[in-house]
Amino acid sequence: MSVAILIEFKAPDQEELYIPVAAQGVYSTEWVPMARKLGLKWLPLFRTGSSVDVEDLPIVVDEIRQLRAALSVDPRKAAFLERIDFILEALDEVKPEEIASVFIG
Repeated sequence: MSVAILIEFKAPDQEELYIPVAAQGVYSTEWVPMARKLGLKWLPLFRTGSSVDVEDLPIVVDEIRQLRAALSVDPRKAAFLERIDFILEALDEVKPEEIASVFIG
């Protein structure tokens, strides 16, 4: 099992966007504890999966950025940071007005 971001678009001919986040075990042992330590609201919810309103997507992106900032001081987290950068780059390319639904989990 893994955690991923699935974005479906309003345009029927536009293919959904699938962004892998982490293996379930890694998400549970790495992402969730750090997110809780930082007091983040959304990231812990994605361990079991959750729909996200398009209006809330910027908050989720901000939480991912906060997690990245907290981990950036640890050189042992280079692979983790690469994955976060990949996720943020993919999300930056998405236009919110084109999104029909978002599910993360």
